[in-house]
Amino acid sequence: MANDDKALGADEVEARLSELLSDMSEGEKRDFLEKLEEWRARKQREKRKHPRKRISIYAVCSGYDSYFRDYIQNIGSGGIFIETQTPLFVNQELTTTFFLPGSKTPVKAKGKVVRTDSKGIAIQFDEAIPDI
Repeated sequence: MANDDKALGADEVEARLSELLSDMSEGEKRDFLEKLEEWRARKQREKRKHPRKRISIYAVCSGYDSYFRDYIQNIGSGGIFIETQTPLFVNQELTTTFFLPGSKTPVKAKGKVVRTDSKGIAIQFDEAIPDI
């Protein structure tokens, strides 16, 4: 990006990106998408205070006007990602109950939805859970 390109507005940036993408082959677009997704995942990991671990744990979630059961896909002491098709919104408060591997005592964590996407939701706990 040239120095004078930094002054572009949001609409102009989107138009330029669209123009660049339209000039790419299908293979180049796939490669570019893969690089962007890697970059986004790296930025997300850098933002977290608490590292996450990949896992598959059954969880029960409840909140105002919602109750669902799905699987936690990753977990850290500060939050979880649950794969779900349940429609939720950012800042929605939820209580999630689950069992950590090897434990007979359920964990009951209050938190709020901080991100939604086509695969599920990210929940940030109100209080960090030690030993995760």
